[in-house]
Amino acid sequence: MSTEPKNLDITKLESVEKPVKVEKSKTYNLLLDVELELSAILGETDITLKKVLDLTKGSIIELDNKTVEPIKLLANGREVARGEVVIIEDNFGLRITDIAEKE
Repeated sequence: MSTEPKNLDITKLESVEKPVKVEKSKTYNLLLDVELELSAILGETDITLKKVLDLTKGSIIELDNKTVEPIKLLANGREVARGEVVIIEDNFGLRITDIAEKE
């Protein structure tokens, strides 16, 4: 078996057009109607199963998020943004303050 590099014959490669920006592609338009589950996470905590079983109406669970820290916005379980809680008539809402960076 030879380990020497081989020259690539570029005349046999298929010629393709430069990719179109995502905003203008047909694929992008197909994805616009895909539904995602959005969740706003106020905070998290670790507790024992015993404490969960002891929960009753009126029980309080302390979360790790401070009141001044932003709320996480998840799309299908992945963080996509952070924001602050707002009230819209009788509902809670989330005002986006930061968009998540791609890892």
